[in-house]
Amino acid sequence: MIALGCSWAPWDWDDCVEQFLGDAVEAAFGTFFDVIFDAIRAVVVEAVKMVMEAVGFLWIWIDTPDVSNNGAVGFIQVHTNYILGTAAAIAVIVGGIQMAISHRGEPLRDILKSLLTMVVVSSAGAVFAATLIQAADQFSSWIIGEALGADDSGFAGKLADLMIDPLKDPGETLGVALVIFVGILMVVTAIIQLGLMIVRYGMLVLLVGVLPLTAAATNTEMGMMWFKRAVAWLAGFIIYKPVAALIYATAIKLMASPATPEGAPEGTPQTLKVVMGVTMMIIAVVSLPAILRFVSPRTS
Repeated sequence: MIALGCSWAPWDWDDCVEQFLGDAVEAAFGTFFDVIFDAIRAVVVEAVKMVMEAVGFLWIWIDTPDVSNNGAVGFIQVHTNYILGTAAAIAVIVGGIQMAISHRGEPLRDILKSLLTMVVVSSAGAVFAATLIQAADQFSSWIIGEALGADDSGFAGKLADLMIDPLKDPGETLGVALVIFVGILMVVTAIIQLGLMIVRYGMLVLLVGVLPLTAAATNTEMGMMWFKRAVAWLAGFIIYKPVAALIYATAIKLMASPATPEGAPEGTPQTLKVVMGVTMMIIAVVSLPAILRFVSPRTS
């Protein structure tokens, strides 16, 4: 019987050479490829961490303008004063016509109320809005700091560590592919969040600037609707930052103590940490339209 595989028989020596050569190549290069893979994984993780440290919490650090002493707000209000006066005069005329037709005093009361609203908003509206904006920004920094247990300068680094460290676990089932995918999502989401905060910055200045104008004709149905819409949008953009901070804080706490399903495969808790964190970050990005619809149901 002819022996199969490697044996001492001369006709099997070629099989022995092939087998021993394969074992030698695997022993020499198998570890080498493992080292290369681990190096690539480490580079990707560090790259994601560096980008997150750069943009992860940059939106928290953006100082919202002091609308009570802002050149742009003053410019808008000064250059719309003639429109405000015209709108107020038209509103008074409309109220006078209504009073003459109805022979009642309600239109006069509405006129006085409208003029008082315009005066109060023009004189104190910017200061009141600035106080609310400052309180919202301070709350945002505080709630994030409480969730991370870090001061202002440590926000980005702690977030990066919290979201990247689970991906370093050798038991992670999805490996470097998850690191790359999650890294891209985190960076894109952080950049979009930063862009939305810049939009919030501009909209707060614009809305505070035109707020006295919207209060000029509140004794009319259209004027009152305009004023309520402006106040609702202003409130929505003020609370957007603390709402986003609350969502981030929730994501951080969820990642810190994820639920581990019974019988879950190795690596599942780490995967859940990252998935929950990125999902909550995305929710923070899309929360602005929901807030605007909440404060102003007719907003499309």
